[in-house]
Amino acid sequence: MSLLRSMLFDNLGLKFVALLLALLVYLNVYTDRPATMIVTFPIQLTDLADSLSLSGPSPAAVQAELRGTAKQLIRLRVTEPPVKVSLAGIGVGRYERALGIEDLPLPDGVQLQLDRLVSPRTLELQVDRMASRRVPVTVRIEGEPAAGTVWNGAFDTRPRQVMIRGPSASIATLDTVHLHPVALGGRRDTLRVEAAPQTLPDWCTMDPERVEITVPLEPGLTRRLTLDVEPPSAAGFAVTPARVTAVIAAPRRLADLALGELRALAPLSRPLAPGASRREPVRLPRSLPQGISVRFEPDSVTVTRALRPS
Repeated sequence: MSLLRSMLFDNLGLKFVALLLALLVYLNVYTDRPATMIVTFPIQLTDLADSLSLSGPSPAAVQAELRGTAKQLIRLRVTEPPVKVSLAGIGVGRYERALGIEDLPLPDGVQLQLDRLVSPRTLELQVDRMASRRVPVTVRIEGEPAAGTVWNGAFDTRPRQVMIRGPSASIATLDTVHLHPVALGGRRDTLRVEAAPQTLPDWCTMDPERVEITVPLEPGLTRRLTLDVEPPSAAGFAVTPARVTAVIAAPRRLADLALGELRALAPLSRPLAPGASRREPVRLPRSLPQGISVRFEPDSVTVTRALRPS
């Protein structure tokens, strides 16, 4: 037993180094064997005039099936050198150019054979005039502030307009830049964040790249009132329960306005047959100013129509 232990664990560091060297020798010999591999080369477009812009989709990379040693192919696959295509001297319109092995950035002194170009074999581009335009920005505010905090529905963006540069055809159809939504996320104080555009047309850029958004939040008052629920206007209708609680959240400066002349209605969403009942949501008769929110507990009542109007 001690002999076996000594064979396994004596000079353990030396044995590990020997094993590692043996593995490296094996990999070196193994990767010198002939192999075939599909390698991706990113396309890098250069020398386009400042007065021009690409328009629409374009291939991002070229894929080629190459034959050589595994070591050479693995090195190419890891480094992914770009295929550089010069656009010097081209004008507005459609541009086509065939791709071949001479375009591939193969290292000098390396013997590689091109079996085939997988995609694309022809580079097709659409060229347009470069244009610029100032466009307003807009953003969607999502979520609700923390309890006891109110938002009046207003927000500010700085700047309110951004400069968009890109192909003239795309710029002409762009009237608004939509920014990524901003979430209130239960906040209690004024929110200031920067947002990037959700999407821009191909080859378009925005200056500045991000817009500062300010969402003002302020402490509010919460009140609870018990209100009678008014049934549909026609005679012969009853509601159950007859009373609901209105939970009102409003800024302090609007609290008195929110508490005045509140009514709860249970209008019919569609006609109700005599003797039938249906659950209907409780509603306000009119909209309230921004910054005031009202919810009812419960938020719906049962409306029943009598067989005969009384």
